[in-house]
Amino acid sequence: MRENARRAAAVIVVLLVLVVVVVGAFYIMFPAPDPRFKGIPTVYPYANDNAGALSPGYVEWIDDICYSVDAQTSCEIAVLVVNTTQPYDISYFALRTFQKNGIGNKGVDNGVLIVVATEDGTWKVEVGYGLMGILTGARVTNLVDTYFIPYYQVGNLDDGLVDLTASIGNIIVSEYTGDTSGSPAYPVSWIPLEWWQWLLVLIAVGAGGVLTRGRIFIPLIWIVQLLGRSGGKFGGGRSGGGGGRGRV
Repeated sequence: MRENARRAAAVIVVLLVLVVVVVGAFYIMFPAPDPRFKGIPTVYPYANDNAGALSPGYVEWIDDICYSVDAQTSCEIAVLVVNTTQPYDISYFALRTFQKNGIGNKGVDNGVLIVVATEDGTWKVEVGYGLMGILTGARVTNLVDTYFIPYYQVGNLDDGLVDLTASIGNIIVSEYTGDTSGSPAYPVSWIPLEWWQWLLVLIAVGAGGVLTRGRIFIPLIWIVQLLGRSGGKFGGGRSGGGGGRGRV
């Protein structure tokens, strides 16, 4: 009887620990929405045409440019085309998009976000702290005036964005002297968990595997497959609103 009671008590303790860990992991993985980011889109490396405004092949072309810059310098450029940023001003919209998506590497903040709102006729280049020294507001505005505006004013958004992205990328490759090794935000780039959070999850999975005799792993395999299709993740996100903005 005493042995059975001890076993029952052990099972209860394990179950309680499992519940606490699972609930904690759930809130870590699926936190409550941040009100600052209401209506702010999620972007993935690197080109994002949410307005359907770019011609076929241009998203891939911009992706290739951004990937090349990332591979050479670890600096991350994201490009986002939207119909409108309303009800937000484009500066607020770009800053919050930059922050929400953590563009750049964590601790280095070497990211750039190019936003164009086609219906509003506005643009904004948001620059992370780690690149403000070489991509000053005046320099960014000059790049936009030189490489983007002339194309856009004749209805050629495609080549305007390609040339602007390439010009910013060339400056970064030529002049960036910061950390080029990169510092991913998470051990697994597309799953937002730190090491200690992974430990909690592993404890929960291990306990669940013992209690369910392995049956818990069936839905976990499905979840991992689902997450695997969600794309990459930026890791930085600190910007003080540097860069340039304007109306076309």
